[in-house]
Amino acid sequence: MASRDFSLTPRAEDTRDSHPLLIPIQFSLSEIKQHFTESMDEVKAQFAVADQLNVDENEVACKMVWRSQVVLAEGLLDFYIHEISKYCLVRMFSGTWPKTEKYKSFQIPMEKVENAIAALESSDWFFEYLNNRFSRDVFLSYESMRDQLNLIGIPFNQAMEKAFPGRTEQEAIRMGKETIVMLFQRRNKIVHQNDRSHASAEQTDITKDFVEDYISKIESIVNAIQAIAEETDT
Repeated sequence: MASRDFSLTPRAEDTRDSHPLLIPIQFSLSEIKQHFTESMDEVKAQFAVADQLNVDENEVACKMVWRSQVVLAEGLLDFYIHEISKYCLVRMFSGTWPKTEKYKSFQIPMEKVENAIAALESSDWFFEYLNNRFSRDVFLSYESMRDQLNLIGIPFNQAMEKAFPGRTEQEAIRMGKETIVMLFQRRNKIVHQNDRSHASAEQTDITKDFVEDYISKIESIVNAIQAIAEETDT
């Protein structure tokens, strides 16, 4: 019987395909808003699809489109807050914006601190850290959105006053809280249980008017945040 060769062969080196790391882009305020607006226009364009399904008397499919618009619109709000958060915190880090109290206690791992020391002339490491850290977070609940806006120098109360004008400060804050809670709850109900009740399994009805109002509220919140950021940037 021929003997088998169990000797180790040299490991091939430098043969792995190189995949360059994708460096996160630091967008301007106008570009951040443009990302939101263009994406929301695409979501709104689906009203035409739903309208045609309604004409064809395909009610189930029509309402499915409306529900998808709710989910997508709420996702755009979350992505906008991610983008604006990175922008604002980098401005604080560079000294362009005043630092919030929450910023002063913002925790960074020692590994990242060492990277900062090694790259004194650049803040790219900080932006990259924020990009990775926030990518795991969701800022759609009332508490998380409030805390995040206060961290990044967009006072939550001020944002709500701009988003829901014509009211006293307390009324605007209350309406803002109730609106954010409603938006998040309906989104979760659609995503996690197909808009059905846990108690009866009955599906909550949805209308075009509801979706249009839902999107309008999201746009009001984004416009308010954007206005404060632009005022701070001047």
